[in-house]
Amino acid sequence: MDGNIDYRRVILVEGLEADAAFATIPVEDLIADRMGQYAWGTAAEMREQARILFRLHPDCDRAYLDCRVREETGGEYGIEDLD
Repeated sequence: MDGNIDYRRVILVEGLEADAAFATIPVEDLIADRMGQYAWGTAAEMREQARILFRLHPDCDRAYLDCRVREETGGEYGIEDLD
């Protein structure tokens, strides 16, 4: 994702084990990454993965997601392409 992630949105997951924790990027960035791969022709199946993630997270930040999808796809796609 070439450093385009808003690091204030990184999620820290704790409590799986006593001293175990890990950080993950938000679902919006995962969706945008898959749409970027799809847009650049490197993985056609990624659009369906993006759509599935989008459906599984109806509470996602749609404005941020749209911005990230447009960034990752060079403006070719937006949030409307996930429906």
